[in-house]
Amino acid sequence: MEITPQTRVAELLEAHPGLEDALVAAAPAFAKLRNPVLRATVARFATLAHAAQVSGVPLPELMRVVRGAVGAEEPACAEAPGAPEVDAQWPPWFREASVLERLDAGALLAAGEHPWVRVAKAMAEEPPGATLIVRSEFVPAPLLDRAREKGWMVACIRTGEAFETAIRRP
Repeated sequence: MEITPQTRVAELLEAHPGLEDALVAAAPAFAKLRNPVLRATVARFATLAHAAQVSGVPLPELMRVVRGAVGAEEPACAEAPGAPEVDAQWPPWFREASVLERLDAGALLAAGEHPWVRVAKAMAEEPPGATLIVRSEFVPAPLLDRAREKGWMVACIRTGEAFETAIRRP
């Protein structure tokens, strides 16, 4: 199961019953999920983006808590086993002049929007050779995989405490 801001809380709890304790530990507001009526009603419609707003837990932090609790935490660096490749520098195909747009994944997630939607839309509208930069607090592994599946060129580098991913239409 892919965990995104649009993932419904009830689906996660059904698939991962132990997740409830991790959510309550992250924010006391999640204790309400122990109420069977609320769990059967509100949790069926509430997404992780909604839960972040209600609980006051920033969405990127909530996503890390959930992914960690279900064993799907995204690796933070290339040295982690199975981690996606993080480049030391931009590859030869990267040209700053070809960057037509920059997106902040954290801001998109906080607004309840999945970065992939914006990336796919932007790349469909841009001409071949155009590059898009996505800044994130983590290695955006699903985004990297999806972009590669589309045949787009991708590179991810660490910039201080964050990551920047370049996506280019060939």
